[in-house]
Amino acid sequence: MKFIWNLDFVAWNFVVSWDLVLQRIRLLMQNKKISTNLILLFFVLLLQQNGFTQSPYVPLNHWAYDFLERMETKHAVRSVLNHTKPLSRKEFADYLKRIKKSIDDGFVLNNVELEQFDFLELEFREELQNTLSDDSNYRSRIQKLKEHKTIKKYFPSFLYKNNRNFVSWQDQQIKIFFDPVCRYKMSYSKVDSKNQTEKAFHFTNGFQVWGYLTKYLGFFVNVRDNKEWGDKKYQLGNYTLPGLGFVRATSPDFIYHDETEAYIKFGIKNFHLIYGKFKNYWGNGKTGSLILSDNATSYDQIKFEYAHRKFKFTSIYAFLIDYRYHILDRLQQKKYMAGHRLEIAPWHWLTLGISETVIFKGRSFEPAYLNPVMFFRSAEHYLGSPDNMMMGFDLKYTGIRNIKLYGELLIDDIMTGKLGSGWYGNKYALLGGIFFAEPFNFNNFDVRIEYVRIRPYVYTHENSVQYTHYNSSLGHWIDPNSDLLTVLMKYQLTMRLSVAGSYCYLRHGANSNEVNYGGDIDRYFGLFDDISAAFLEGIKESKQHIGVNVSYEIMRNLFFKFNLYKEFSEKNNYKKNSISCLGSWGINY
Repeated sequence: MKFIWNLDFVAWNFVVSWDLVLQRIRLLMQNKKISTNLILLFFVLLLQQNGFTQSPYVPLNHWAYDFLERMETKHAVRSVLNHTKPLSRKEFADYLKRIKKSIDDGFVLNNVELEQFDFLELEFREELQNTLSDDSNYRSRIQKLKEHKTIKKYFPSFLYKNNRNFVSWQDQQIKIFFDPVCRYKMSYSKVDSKNQTEKAFHFTNGFQVWGYLTKYLGFFVNVRDNKEWGDKKYQLGNYTLPGLGFVRATSPDFIYHDETEAYIKFGIKNFHLIYGKFKNYWGNGKTGSLILSDNATSYDQIKFEYAHRKFKFTSIYAFLIDYRYHILDRLQQKKYMAGHRLEIAPWHWLTLGISETVIFKGRSFEPAYLNPVMFFRSAEHYLGSPDNMMMGFDLKYTGIRNIKLYGELLIDDIMTGKLGSGWYGNKYALLGGIFFAEPFNFNNFDVRIEYVRIRPYVYTHENSVQYTHYNSSLGHWIDPNSDLLTVLMKYQLTMRLSVAGSYCYLRHGANSNEVNYGGDIDRYFGLFDDISAAFLEGIKESKQHIGVNVSYEIMRNLFFKFNLYKEFSEKNNYKKNSISCLGSWGINY
């Protein structure tokens, strides 16, 4: 049988069913004539699908993640793979479809949840492709403002054309959306040992643009420029601060720092390949994740994803900064991270995750770590054990309606025969929590209790291969040799207005100038250090934090927030109390 390639045949294959296509391929295989035409046919048919096969990520600070967690805990949607973040817009749209099916089957949402659901229909309209919005009556505040009889004739037609984004442009395939980014924050703090109030101000401006160049290719760019000033004096020069990258101070009165996240994403069916600069969050902790968190600034990476309804596999190869202080502009040293993660839902009430990461430097390319299905622990041993390798396990249980139990285990280094002995080499961390959605049937009220415990020397490694990027931990934000208890409560009065309360208790065993107790992520175990590393041994530090937060969304992604908190701290029997209030407003930040 001879395979003839012509225009009629191509047109037929664009509409033929998959069963007939597979039948024709089998006939070709039986005749043992696999030609270039067959390869081209495979490629054409692989791309033959409706809708977007990829989509940009939803920013990690979007409230849609909290909404999805509540819906899973309340059993409106099950088997949610939401602990390998960020999630794509398409993933969120798929979960919205499943929530809609539950509603159609009789699941009842309260008025606030229904309004949130309707809002998210508008937010993910392109990915939903109008599958849910036919019977939606949701009208955004932007739309109401545009249609006001006084404003309508003066409102520029090119602004908020889609009732969502500041500027948008779309044709049959290309879709581009642009929004400004702006935030102004002011804080006032008073320490009981001082008579004056300390003031600080922070201004951010920039933009974000994202969209689809074809249904297989998407992109995202978020650019933010920051200036911070206030009563305190800043160190001159170029340096870094916790959670930030490059910071510059040309005057003791203020500092500048910028942050850009940008990536391009290619997708075919369940496969996605991403290249760019952004953050990852692997795990189910709310205060932070042990294996990979959003504590540090963003980093360049190549990322591969395979997503399925029951499991999700992710592999990354990232480029980090091994920061060293320099007064003048100078190229920073580099180090590298490889990581992969499998998240799986074997049953609708249980989700499991396993992750591996490894930090290395001295070479920019390591074939063993580029292999996405390689067991990194074995590969690191094969190379002579020169690198900083981590392994993480996490789980969540949602078998009881309105209750979610979750936990994480991080293994840095461990020797099972010495467990419980206090040996410094047993470096591991634990995280556990419970989330109550609407306890005692109190609508829109949630409670979370979470505990984190990090052993001495966790994240540290000889040869200065620390688990950091720009001197900030890639894992949880608390130091090694620490634990943290957090209680969070939140009441969503309306879709736009929420009130939250928090209590945190942090303990830390700090290093002294002479003795290393394993309490500093930048100081690893030395030859003259004590091999016994008891938990919380060292200089005793503790902090208690009580806070209240009010958040109001004026219109889409335009927030006003107010925080009031009191902090009690103690170090070497010296006590200090402070009270602070912080107000901010911002759009698309």
